[in-house]
Amino acid sequence: MQYTKGIYDLLTGSSSVTNRVSTKIFPIVAPSGTALPFITYEHVSATVFHTKEGTAYEQARVEVVVYAISYNDALGIGKVVRDLLDGQSVSSTSPIRYTIDRLYFMDEQVERLEDPDRFAYVIEFEAFVLL
Repeated sequence: MQYTKGIYDLLTGSSSVTNRVSTKIFPIVAPSGTALPFITYEHVSATVFHTKEGTAYEQARVEVVVYAISYNDALGIGKVVRDLLDGQSVSSTSPIRYTIDRLYFMDEQVERLEDPDRFAYVIEFEAFVLL
């Protein structure tokens, strides 16, 4: 699941995203008390594909969630995130090694959450990860 660092790198490397959420981009859950808006991302599931020569790649589901105070803010930031990540490839060898051959948009939904009152724009991607 080291490839999720690539999701972080893409999000934090985009001024279109950081202009809206600053550095408030977190794996799985944001720290308690984090001001809105912010983004979380996490690995949901994966299937590993093998060949006779060994492991070929991992087909993983990734969830990115934009939390915002209003429906329109959640949609606006979510669209920026979706457009940024869909179709992207990214890799790194240092300090964490990962290669995402391609990210593809799969699904989205908007939820209204309570306590505290906010909206969550949930975006699911499929990641083809080279192992």
